[in-house]
Amino acid sequence: MFLKHLEIKNVRSLSSYEMEFSEGINLIYGQNGVGKTSILEAIHTLSISKSFRAGYRKNIQKINSDTMSVVGIVSGKVEKIIAYRKILNQKKIKINEQVVEKISDLVGVFPSIVLSPEDIDIVSGGNSARLMYVNKILSISNKDYLYALARYNKIIKLRNKCLVDNKHYREVVVWDEQLPLLAQKIWQHRRDFFEHFNALFKEMWTKVIPSEKVAIKYKSLKIEDQKNLLFELESRFEKDKVRGLTGVGPHKDRINFFFGDVDIKDQASQGEKKIFLVVLKVAEAKYLHMETNKKPVLLLDDLFAKLDRSRGKKILQLIDNKYQTFITTTDNSVESYFNNFENVNFIKLKKNNELCSVA
Repeated sequence: MFLKHLEIKNVRSLSSYEMEFSEGINLIYGQNGVGKTSILEAIHTLSISKSFRAGYRKNIQKINSDTMSVVGIVSGKVEKIIAYRKILNQKKIKINEQVVEKISDLVGVFPSIVLSPEDIDIVSGGNSARLMYVNKILSISNKDYLYALARYNKIIKLRNKCLVDNKHYREVVVWDEQLPLLAQKIWQHRRDFFEHFNALFKEMWTKVIPSEKVAIKYKSLKIEDQKNLLFELESRFEKDKVRGLTGVGPHKDRINFFFGDVDIKDQASQGEKKIFLVVLKVAEAKYLHMETNKKPVLLLDDLFAKLDRSRGKKILQLIDNKYQTFITTTDNSVESYFNNFENVNFIKLKKNNELCSVA
């Protein structure tokens, strides 16, 4: 599966942009502010209907414009046209002219994997960023997990509201009785995921830095306690009520990334963290490909930042035309990294008033 053609209108600084892409590597380079990242955001919008950026930056519509659109032709076993259009504040998504009613029906149709500067939080930040990362992978690859997690999170939110409102346990038990089955599904899917994903990650890591020991560790409630989750919830009720939060369940699972014998956020250099993150993303691509039988597209924003030439070239060997890949950079000297690659499309963006030209 690959993105054959993209047409953008009024996405950030891009008033209009249209391009055919290579099935292999597409290297997009140019100065800051010409729209390199905006192209990746537009592609990602075709995957899950939103940008990969957070906060106030997640709205990709060009300022002072009433409309925006992103239309992509996706080639696979069956060619699909995915269109995301927004008029004023009303958005509409279509696949082959059929309206997509729920975002969950779009997820997985055209999978993409993003590496952005913000993603360093997965490696350097706290546990919540890592859980969010794993939840995203599993939600794309497993609809049962997606639905179980969505329902679980909704019930936890309602339960927490009861705790804050100082409700009696008899008013909370209606939610507690629904949690164990959902939690069991989530835990089982996570255990299966880490067993499979860890092997993929280690296999790829040894191709980049074989001398450095790494590990991914997943820790959840003990199996015997998982089976007694309803009892755990009831026994913690008064403590949870004081805090206004539910203190047990899959949302409290922990994920550690070890570099040597220490969590990577506490020890590794910025370059080592970047390599760890890139290998995570490539392992994610392979995992999704194996689970869904669809090749995801890689969107690698500012890939070579914090990587020296040697490590940059090693990272490229992991990709090596296995997946359609979009890489952005401000450094056109990285073209030389691709001398031994086939099927590479070099795209140069230039600022010309508000239009971007391709050279």
